[in-house]
Parts: sequence; structure tokens; C-alpha cells
Amino acid sequence: MKMLLKFLLIGSAMTASPSFLSQEAQAQCRLCATSSDASVRSKTTDGKAEIPLQLEITTDLDFSRLALLGSGGGVVSIDPMSGDRQIRGSVANLGGMALHGEGRLTGEPGRSVRIFLPERVQLSAPNGSTAELERLETNLPALARLDQTGRLIFAFGGQLRVRGDASGQFRGRIAITASYE
Repeated sequence: MKMLLKFLLIGSAMTASPSFLSQEAQAQCRLCATSSDASVRSKTTDGKAEIPLQLEITTDLDFSRLALLGSGGGVVSIDPMSGDRQIRGSVANLGGMALHGEGRLTGEPGRSVRIFLPERVQLSAPNGSTAELERLETNLPALARLDQTGRLIFAFGGQLRVRGDASGQFRGRIAITASYE
């Protein structure tokens, strides 16, 4: 028995200072704070106002079309470095292009930053089926740095674990956070 699975993960962006996100970014991210108090902006050591970090997801993580071949489940991984997809277990590739996610971080030029990904993300389909995204990682070193223009582009991927008789079009939000070092 084949069950069609279609996976799309929506990248959700947050920063260490969510109150400085644009109104549009706050509306897209249900997990972000809604405070609009700009008086809490941090100062640098020389007394200037610190430029807040902003994180934008430019490409969603997408595992494409898959079929679950039995009740044994399986694992599908997307590597953030190469974008390659690996399939193990009772899962078959039905074609389509799998994509690693991509994000763009902007802030104060030359500053060191850290990007944090959740350990797990629960995915769900409209029919109530669930799957789990785990082992999320980026292509960045442990301590990354914004370039001279204050930008940093990165990719992220992870491992999708499907169990039992899951079926449907799965969606979930990945709460990615970033902070200055």
C-alpha cells in the first residue's frame, strides 16, 4: 500500500530582539513578540545604537514528494551543504525537487553572530497525521560573522522522520533565532 506524502516546511524567522522586526515579519512569525518599544535598543561600547539583527527566510525547506511504502516508516535527510537528499527505510521518492532552506541575516557589519535551530519540529497534515523534523543544522561554522555590508546568507537542512501510516501534505514552522556574539 502506498501513501502519498508531500512535505513542505515553512521557515520561521526570529531574532534575539523580536520587537525590532518589521510589522510584516511579526505577522509572518506567530512566535515573535509583538512589543513595539524601541527604547530598549542596545548600545555598543562606543555609545552608538546597535543595529538590530533581522532574519529573513528566502527559501523554505522542502522534502518534495515521497511515498510511505509500509508501516515501518523511514527517514529522509537534506544536507545543508550540498542540498542532497538521502532516503532510508520504507520511503520512496516520487520525484520533484527537494530544497534545503536558505536564510539571510542582516545587522551590524563585521559582528559575530550565532544562529540557533530547534532540536525538533512537529509537522502535521490536515488529516491529523504527524511527522517529525530533527537534527536541524546549518552550513555555518560555530561562530559566524556578518560581512562588510552587514549580511550573512546561510543554508539549513535536517532529517525528517516518518512513522506508521502517516499521509498527507505536511507543514510546520521552524523557529530560527539569531543573536550577536
